[in-house]
Amino acid sequence: MTKIYSAEKRALIFIQSKATPQFWDEHWECDDLHNQITACTDSWFVSFLKKYLPNEKGLILEGGCGIGQMVHAFKCQGYNAVGIDFAGETIKRVKAAVPDLDVRLGDIRNLPFRDGEIAGYWSFGVIEHFWEGYEKIIDEMKRVIRNGGYLFITFPYMSPLRKCKVSLGLYNRDVDNCETDKFYQFALDYNKVIFDLKAIGFTFVEKVPFDGVKGFKDEVKVSKPLLQKIYDGKILQRYRATIDKLLKPFASHMMLLVMQRSC
Repeated sequence: MTKIYSAEKRALIFIQSKATPQFWDEHWECDDLHNQITACTDSWFVSFLKKYLPNEKGLILEGGCGIGQMVHAFKCQGYNAVGIDFAGETIKRVKAAVPDLDVRLGDIRNLPFRDGEIAGYWSFGVIEHFWEGYEKIIDEMKRVIRNGGYLFITFPYMSPLRKCKVSLGLYNRDVDNCETDKFYQFALDYNKVIFDLKAIGFTFVEKVPFDGVKGFKDEVKVSKPLLQKIYDGKILQRYRATIDKLLKPFASHMMLLVMQRSC
């Protein structure tokens, strides 16, 4: 994987494979899809639904749901959950594996929901995969989320570690020769994402960086042999949470933002 820093976009560009529907169909293919989906009955993310939308009976949407594990987890926790994804073969396989799971083929830039129909919208690592930007995605988020409803959005971000590497000149900056046909994702500036969401009618509620082990191992090559084994659960698994807690303030790979639609 190649990383290029764009000062104009205030983002780190990851060049690997273009994140097309076909890419995700291959990425999510597995032998025992039923068990992989149904094994997910709860999660750290569910705690945010319980915190901000307790006893909610309205619709909870995961936009870009993949194989629907989190849709299943939300459903298991008593929420009325639906998933949308543009990877057609994946949606077919999920429907065959878990027929009662509500997952649908669709485009997060043109959602099949009425204005204000969604109580809570989850977006797990989606907005960063669009070279043209996320404006159409967040406009649809605003349209379908009800007034007072919540957006929970995660994405790779410019952590303090990544910003330090930028200041030290440790990333390639040759954006003009960037192979956009192999563009995979951005690591975004979370302040810019907040600014853009505020501009269309959201209020900032909370931010939570997470996945410190991945963020550190991917950016500090000397640490990768050890941290990859911890990340994969092969060694020191009992200490992973502690190690992650130590690393995530400055090295987290991902950021979770909680935003509320205010107008």
